[in-house]
Amino acid sequence: MEDPVISKIKSQFDKKGNPSKIPLMSGKQFFEARAETDGVYVDNLKKEPFLPWEIFTEAVNCIKENNGKVKKGNATNSKLGDPNLGLDTLEGYIASKVYGCRKGDPVFKRVTPIASILAWAEICENTRGQIELRSEEKELCTYENNPDSKSIEMRSLEAELEEIQKIKEFDQQTADWEKEVGKLRTELEVREKLLLEKDSELQALQEKFTKKSEEAQRLESRLIEKEDEIESLTEKLLEETENGKTLAEKISTKEKEIEKLEKSVSVKDKDLKTLAEEVITRTGEMRKIEEKLSLKERKINTMETMLATAEEIVKKLEKQLSAFEGEEKLAVQLREKEEFIKQLKGTLASKEEAFSRVSEENRKYKMQHKLASEGLRQIEEQKASKKWWKRL
Repeated sequence: MEDPVISKIKSQFDKKGNPSKIPLMSGKQFFEARAETDGVYVDNLKKEPFLPWEIFTEAVNCIKENNGKVKKGNATNSKLGDPNLGLDTLEGYIASKVYGCRKGDPVFKRVTPIASILAWAEICENTRGQIELRSEEKELCTYENNPDSKSIEMRSLEAELEEIQKIKEFDQQTADWEKEVGKLRTELEVREKLLLEKDSELQALQEKFTKKSEEAQRLESRLIEKEDEIESLTEKLLEETENGKTLAEKISTKEKEIEKLEKSVSVKDKDLKTLAEEVITRTGEMRKIEEKLSLKERKINTMETMLATAEEIVKKLEKQLSAFEGEEKLAVQLREKEEFIKQLKGTLASKEEAFSRVSEENRKYKMQHKLASEGLRQIEEQKASKKWWKRL
């Protein structure tokens, strides 16, 4: 057989609807409760919205054990066994009996929806700081605890029945009282309408609250996504910082290399200046040699002209000799001319050797000039590479 407390709560859900709006102690605020086969689910306990049926049975047992009235207890910032959360309070009793908590353990606050549901089911009176059984529940409790008092209870009930009958007879004789009751009923209907309007307003507010809760959940999910993005950006920033450090080290190395290169370039500049001076000096010498060479060439041309003239004279003399073979004088002149020709040929040979030496020297100077130009070009390239490093 089902527990009468559970049966009465289920019956109230059948009458009022499932889920139902349960009023709090003030009557101005409500929470939603939904009855299931294993217990009741409420929407004002965020972390643990489920209340098993056993809780309501044990709550009524706790009230009965304390003569029909018990303190609710306060679990806020308290532990089981504290002065305001003892085992003789409803909150402490349920935490110990149903959830197996021990002294010193923290307790999750559940007493508000439990007391409100018991009051809504017309089992208890929910007042500030305490909860007590309704009068009819106290009588039922007394009867259950003392079965031998059945006949006494029956007699008292019969007496009450007689009094009720007398009251009914008296009510029939008082029409004014009925009018008052009608007025009260009218007022009650008006108040019920107002309550229905308030219920609708409360439902609208609850829907808004639900929407706000959904928005808050979406915002939390976005916040989590942003936190993940921030973590990834932080990791990237750390990587970039490490890369920056590595790049700074490379730049410092390159700067050192550039300093060395600048030193070598300065040395090369000095060498270049020295080489340029030498080239200028050698160029002057080359000009002098070229002038001497041109003079030698002119002399050689003159000697060649004289040689050609002498050869023509020799040819003439040979003709004269052939005509005058017998003449000694002509033979002597011929021998003198031949000697003169030999001297001219020797001079010409020495001039040709001098010309070949001058040509060789000229070739060497040109080679030196070419090497000097190549050195200047390399230095200019090094200077250009130096500027490139500075731009980097």
